[in-house]
Formats: sequence, C-alpha cells, structure tokens
Amino acid sequence: MSTPRISVVCDDSRLTQQITQQLHFLNVPIGEIIDKPREAYMQINLKEPRILLIAEPSEAVNISQVIQSVRKVNETAPIIYLSKNAEFISLRELYRSGVMDVLQLPEEMEQLEKALERANVQYKKNVQRQELLQPKGQQGSSQVITVYSGKGGSGATFLASNLAQTLALNSGAKVLLVDLNMQFGGLHQLLDVPHDRNLGDLKSVLKELTFSQLNNVLYRREDSPLSVLLSPAHPQDAENFGSDDIELLLTACRQHFDLIVLDIPKELNEVSISAISQTDLLLYVLQLDRPSIVRMQQVYNILERYHLVKDESVALVVNRFSKKNDVTLDDLQKMTLFPVWGTIADGMNGLQQLVNLGQLLHTKANDKGPKGPARDMYQLTSVVLQKVGGEPSNGHIPKAQQQVG
Repeated sequence: MSTPRISVVCDDSRLTQQITQQLHFLNVPIGEIIDKPREAYMQINLKEPRILLIAEPSEAVNISQVIQSVRKVNETAPIIYLSKNAEFISLRELYRSGVMDVLQLPEEMEQLEKALERANVQYKKNVQRQELLQPKGQQGSSQVITVYSGKGGSGATFLASNLAQTLALNSGAKVLLVDLNMQFGGLHQLLDVPHDRNLGDLKSVLKELTFSQLNNVLYRREDSPLSVLLSPAHPQDAENFGSDDIELLLTACRQHFDLIVLDIPKELNEVSISAISQTDLLLYVLQLDRPSIVRMQQVYNILERYHLVKDESVALVVNRFSKKNDVTLDDLQKMTLFPVWGTIADGMNGLQQLVNLGQLLHTKANDKGPKGPARDMYQLTSVVLQKVGGEPSNGHIPKAQQQVG
C-alpha cells in the first residue's frame, strides 16, 4: 500500500505557504495545492491515495458541502480541517460532514505531525473497509461507455443512441442507454418515445435501487433489445442530482446490464464528471475543423489535470467526415495521442428523415446497412466490441447476473 500524498485546500496564499513549508519540514509527500475550495472535488486525484488538509476559507463558502463533495470522489481520503474559530456548532457540523480531525490555527499547527500519523492509520482502515464493502465480481462484469463531446452540435447524442442500438442488435449483450443531460435531454425526441417515465422517478430510491424499480422506468425499442433510461422530464429536477446519485445509479445498472452507454452534457459539471470518472471507455466525438479540435484539446487538458480518465481508455470518433475536409485524419493524429476508432460519413440529408421519424440507422442484426453513416456505425460498433471483450453477434461479453425482461 503506497503512502498517501497530502493535498492542501486553502484560499489564503500566505497560509498555504506556511502549510507547505511545514509539510516539507516533516518530509511528507505533497499532492495537489488547491486555492479554490469549491473546485476541490474536481482537482483531487481520484485514483491515488490522499490525505486532505482543508483550511477554513476566507470567502463565504459552505464548507460542509465542500467536504461532502470531496468525500464523494475520494472516499478513502481522511480529512484534517484547519480551523480559525472554535465555535462548537461549527465544529460539530464539520465532524458530521466527515472530517477526521480539527486543528485550531495558529496555536495547534505544531500538532500537525501527530494528526498526519493518525490520518495515515485512518487511511489504511478506510481502504480495508472499502475493499470489504466492494461487491465481489462487480468490476469487470459490465462496461460503461460514455459518448461525449465538449462542443455542442457535434452529434454525440445521435452517435450514442445509434451505438447503443447497434450494440444491442449485434453483441448478444444486455445494453442500456442512459441520458444524463439532466436539464434538456433529447433522447426521448430522437427516439420518439413518451417522457412520462424517467430518471427523476428514481431519485428517492437510488440508495436502495432494485431491479424492479429500475425496470419500471425503462423504455424498450420495438426493433431491438435496447433498454433506454431517459433524463428527468422537468429541468428543475437537475438540481436534485449530484455525483453520489450518478455513482449509485451506475452501480445498480452494472448489476443488471452488460453494456451501459451514457450520453452526457458537454458541460463538465458534477454529473458529467462523476460519469466520466466511472467510465471504462470514453468515446470523444468531434468534427474535422479547427474549433472542434481546439475544444478537444481543452477538454483533454482538464481531464488530465484532474485525473478523470486514463489515456488508454479514450478514443476519438470523427463525425460528419468527408475527404473534402481541409483537415485530414493524418493531421488530426499529429495533434492528439488518442486513436481514431471510427469515422461517420457526412450524410445529413439522408439522416434528417430518420431523425424526424424517430428512427435509428440499424433495425436488424448483422445488417451492415448501405454505404455511408449506417455502415460506418456498424464498423465502429465492431471496433468497440473487440475492445470491450466481445465480437459482433458472438455474445462473448460476460452476461450480467440479473436477467432483463
């Protein structure tokens, strides 16, 4: 078990300097230095061991929310709070939020070494507890595929729905398509289905979500085995969902489906960050133009900075591809380290009728479709299946334990 690094969350530059000097003196490894408490949950490394030092903010911040959001993304990290006041009510709220230890500034700074020793012990206990609570066999029994683009209008929703449909037709796996665009999800319009059953109906039962409850709100395509979970019907419901809700939802879905395809918003908010951090494969959708490529690079910088994904779990899909594009695929490969897994031909004239009728590119198994977007989608699906552990129509993907039906 590797030694945790100490991450410092402090919006006071002078105090940050004092804390880091003390940590250097104690010869302990330092992790992230975060000067905006509200963004701490985005910047903390999700995978590596951490101990958090959170100093009382100078600005008006709901510190309990900061602590809770951090604990959601890194459950094993003990939290030491550096307080500037000793109000009993405030301290009680801190402990309720999940703080392990509180040191009063400046007089108790000399006790930091002992507090870190206690935190290291607590970290080991947290890891052991997490391993005991982790359901055996859950990891690897299913795959979460997130289709995402940081630029609106790239066609991510259209690709996510068609990828899920083609996977359901050709993989032999149980496939679920989830719309996580919480405010203005568009899958119900794209698929031409009612919006009276949706994710909003599950909010109150997410902590103990059963298959029956999940099954009752799903829609199923008549032309494939695909199951669909729509986003909340009312935009204001988006405020009710946080990162913990997405984690609970995906944990439950993994138990009942082999492949889970997520359509997420372009904004990197609490919902999308939680989804990306739990994804097994991120398909980034872009077009071969300068704005799309620049946005992709900006998104990658954020994902890398906050350790949200591993490079090997990211692949590109070029939408509306044409050999007439000024930027070529070779040009794109020189600008990114991610592989291009597929291109979808530019065929908006033909696709517009499908969209208007609520139809998808494929409705039959083993049907590659005509040359153009349909055949390109079939080829992309084949690549995805090979990468996640199966072949088209062979059913090599491990089946979830719970049957859907």
